[in-house]
Amino acid sequence: MANPDKNVREEFLENYSVHLKGALPRELCDEWVAEYFERTGVVEGDASTYAEEPNRFADRTMSIPIRETSPVLWDTICELLGGEDRIDARTLEFSNGFNLNTNRGADEPWKGPTAESPGWHKDGWFFRHFLDSPEQALLCLVIWRDIEPKSGGTFYAPDSVPLICKELRDHPEGLPHFHKWAKWIDHCRDFREVIASAGDVIVLHPYMLHAPSQNPSGRIRFMNNKVVSLKEPMQFNRPDGNYDALEASIIQALDGEPFDFAITRDRKRSEGFSRLEDDEYAQETAAAD
Repeated sequence: MANPDKNVREEFLENYSVHLKGALPRELCDEWVAEYFERTGVVEGDASTYAEEPNRFADRTMSIPIRETSPVLWDTICELLGGEDRIDARTLEFSNGFNLNTNRGADEPWKGPTAESPGWHKDGWFFRHFLDSPEQALLCLVIWRDIEPKSGGTFYAPDSVPLICKELRDHPEGLPHFHKWAKWIDHCRDFREVIASAGDVIVLHPYMLHAPSQNPSGRIRFMNNKVVSLKEPMQFNRPDGNYDALEASIIQALDGEPFDFAITRDRKRSEGFSRLEDDEYAQETAAAD
């Protein structure tokens, strides 16, 4: 939960995350979840009506602007990223393309978040990853329905952020989304489980490793992994020293001093937000193996 004694910048720099309580109206959340059940014919508790894959994205049929729907999230995004003029407007909507967890691992004994949890990853399947990439500036977990303990809440590791920053700094040629990000999870000690109420938004650092969890609760988890993008790459050596919170967090994670960073290969992204098949990197990796 956001600390009322700290502003969102301080909270983000300390925890690499900000938990905004009640950022969306609960009535809207209830309405959109009910519409999903009515439209799809899914019957909660009847696994025969579920998709075969327990973690999946629902079809997107509705969207609404963040600014009008959640002023507190809008203000937080602008505060963390240095203002509206820096933000890619294409990423400033909520949608009902829910990230669902129906009943993942429901028939197995519950295991809380640890380095051994399967599926640790970094988001961003639509672009080549650089330290200064603008494509994924924030990862907002939008909670459309209450997530109680042991109910499919995402696992995340705050102390993974400096490790991923270092990995990206050391690879100015860029890395693909299928890079072995999870190799760093064994170095982490801070593992958390998302527990939240409908209408909450948990704003995560884009370099936060996270993983799916089991959902034996009997209730489908409704969430969005909302990407917010920048218009231009980040900068880590601004002449005026005026860094937004995201840039400052990366400088902080990399010894605290401004530094120059230059990529050594072209940026690459897919049209829209579809999966990028980085064939060039795959061929290089295969040759190296």
